Amino acid sequence: MNTDLGTGGDARDSTAKGMARMNDHFGNLIAQAPVAISILSGENLVIETVNDAMLELWGKDASILNRPLSDALPELKDQGFIELLKTVYETGVPHYGFETLAQLQRNGQREDAYFNFAYAPMRENGQHITAVMVLATEVTPQVKAKLALKESEQRFRNLIEEAPAAMSLFVGPDMIIELPNEAMLKFWGKGNTVVGKPLREALPELVGQPFLPILDEVYRTGIEFSSQESEAVLVVDGKPGIYYFNFTYKPLRNADGEVYAILDVAIDVTEQVLARRNVEASELRFRTLLEAISPMTWTNTPAGEVNFYNQQWYTYTGLDYEQTKAWGWQAVVHPDDLPYTLEAYLKALKSGEVFVVENRYRRGSDGMYRWHLNRALPIRDETGVIMLWVGTATDIHEQKRIEAELESQVQARTRELKESNQDLLRSNENLTRFAYVASHDLQEPLRKIQSFGSLLQSQYASGLGDGGLDLINRMQSSAGRMSELIKDLLAYSRISTRQQTFDPVSITHMLTKVLETLEWQIQQAGAAIQSDDLPTINGDASQLGQLFQNLLSNAIKFRRPDSAPAIQISYAKWSASDLPSTVRPIRQASHYHLIGITDNGIGFDEKHADRIFEVFQRLHGKSAYSGTGVGLAICQKVVENHGGAITAHSQPGQGSTFRVYLPV
Repeated sequence: MNTDLGTGGDARDSTAKGMARMNDHFGNLIAQAPVAISILSGENLVIETVNDAMLELWGKDASILNRPLSDALPELKDQGFIELLKTVYETGVPHYGFETLAQLQRNGQREDAYFNFAYAPMRENGQHITAVMVLATEVTPQVKAKLALKESEQRFRNLIEEAPAAMSLFVGPDMIIELPNEAMLKFWGKGNTVVGKPLREALPELVGQPFLPILDEVYRTGIEFSSQESEAVLVVDGKPGIYYFNFTYKPLRNADGEVYAILDVAIDVTEQVLARRNVEASELRFRTLLEAISPMTWTNTPAGEVNFYNQQWYTYTGLDYEQTKAWGWQAVVHPDDLPYTLEAYLKALKSGEVFVVENRYRRGSDGMYRWHLNRALPIRDETGVIMLWVGTATDIHEQKRIEAELESQVQARTRELKESNQDLLRSNENLTRFAYVASHDLQEPLRKIQSFGSLLQSQYASGLGDGGLDLINRMQSSAGRMSELIKDLLAYSRISTRQQTFDPVSITHMLTKVLETLEWQIQQAGAAIQSDDLPTINGDASQLGQLFQNLLSNAIKFRRPDSAPAIQISYAKWSASDLPSTVRPIRQASHYHLIGITDNGIGFDEKHADRIFEVFQRLHGKSAYSGTGVGLAICQKVVENHGGAITAHSQPGQGSTFRVYLPV
């Protein structure tokens, strides 16, 4: 019995010792493990076991043993870890985390750290869960390095995508297209379908062009390549076209210094190249034209430096290119002409106005100075800035000689005209004296004849008999017509010789005075006169009054016996372009006053329209209508004195219209 008891006791001791050794081994395993390990027991997740690696990871010491995890690491609250541990404890389902962010209180401050971890349930006798084992490895440096790399890559992507230039990566020896930005895709005209493809396959049109071999060379040697205004044939939207680029192929190296990709940076300069070539072609045509024309031509910069002479310059002056460059154009200008030529040249450069000057250039073949007309025009860009001056020097020597001869002739003719003017002045003086004689010396005998005739009619009529009275009546009528004729000739003479003094004249006011003068005639004839509003014009009031008095007097006089005169005075303002071709005013103006006087009188045949304005011309017998035939001649002279024109339009029995055109 004792032996049996002793044997049983030894077995229990042996088992206990084995368990103790096992616990020691497990503890040593945890303590020496290369990863952080802790065991959290019970529902409260009490820290039962923790190795130094875990304490260092948490930033704690051994004082946290036997404390719930939420008390030992309060910073884990609201981060989800404690909830995950409880879920593992309750469900028995392990949980794994990779590069998970946790905020820990370490080294006296709150830190962001990243971990790979596992939460594994621990069971008693393989059944009941008693604890959760936590295994963790901090990967903060690796994650931050990865995030930094990712951020760097994103910045690189953003740089490429937002770059104003076209950019793309070509990766590996096959030049796989990566990260092409919108500008590059637009150049290629292929869309995103090219991404991930070898460049040779994505853009087959590049085969046979220099770009693929250059890329291979850059990838092989690692030497950057740049080119300006390189021509490329690209197929855009299915259509091949020629484009021009400034581009750079920059090799990119990995950490080992090996080239792994090429960065392509390209700028489309097609428009600039084509524009420059157009300018060059235009300039070539322009210079060819300058060479082809006969005058000497040149171009100069806005600063005044001459940068081109055509061949005519070298032929005329006898200077070669080097001599012209050394001495300049001033060397062949006549010394007397050089100061004012330079002054005009510098003034044109400063003001931008056209350069025009006449001067003499020395001819190289014989040293003779010949006159030339110089003209230079500024050529401006679209903003108005002067880019170039283009000048010509045209030989005008013969014209100058002819001008000198003409000047001599003009001077001689001027002397002749001066003498003629003196003769005209004397003639006018004689005419004035004639007018004085006509108004005094001729009128006085006529008045005596008329007075004596009146005495014979009143005192001696009974002794003269019927035949004598008839003779006396005829004598009186003739004397009256003679007096009227002298008055009209005197009026015509005064209008022809009088020096006009023009002032503003209100035609409306002047017409009122004319109607007052003609009041008796108007009443006797029962005439009705209507008028538009009339303008104020610059003229001689006395002459204009004579004009309208004569026209209205004729309209009243030449009336039809069966109706009273109806006269309409109209007004309009006409431009010179609207005048009839037959109307030719004495003075040219942009606009004219048109005043029309229309009556309902007897009219006349229009074939006589020009004749009626001549002196002494009458279309009707003087027995039926009084007058001397001078009135309309006076009208025409007044209108001509005012720089205008007068026309007449009529039909027999249909009335007449006189139109007066006076310059505004």
